[in-house]
Amino acid sequence: MSTHNGKLPSPQPEDLVTQPRRRRFMAIIVGLINLSLFGAIFGPIVGFIASPLKTKKAGQWVPVLGESELAPGQVREASFTMKIKDGYHTVDRKYTLYLRRGDDGVVCIDPACTHLGCRVLYQESNHRFVCPCHGGVFSADGKNISGPPPKPLETHPVKVEGGKIWVYKEA
Repeated sequence: MSTHNGKLPSPQPEDLVTQPRRRRFMAIIVGLINLSLFGAIFGPIVGFIASPLKTKKAGQWVPVLGESELAPGQVREASFTMKIKDGYHTVDRKYTLYLRRGDDGVVCIDPACTHLGCRVLYQESNHRFVCPCHGGVFSADGKNISGPPPKPLETHPVKVEGGKIWVYKEA
């Protein structure tokens, strides 16, 4: 003896209001869980990839030559040693570079070829740098002349102060 004559009871107005609230609440909870899983998985990956952008390279001004040791129009190789932090150790690292005194002042040229990093050599008779690995040729101021290198040789900031030529080098 059924009182509703075989029909399901019709929903009451408060049921219609609470059911969407529950669904919305559950959707928010599931979304937060998914967001936290996404962050837990991809957060470390993004952090690892972006970490070189966060770290600032420490650099310092290093005296390389006396001002009188580089004549106008001359290109000269110079070496210096810098203390750098390598992991937990501080070590002395030797660097070599080229200095050129032109009409516009002193320019410091990095000897690493921009193609594959081979060390370029300066040919004084031709007033140019040549890469022995793949034949890249650069002018005396480091600009591309020919060969596979995609860009000019890198330069470093230079200042002449106190009778010395100083080069800013990042460690």
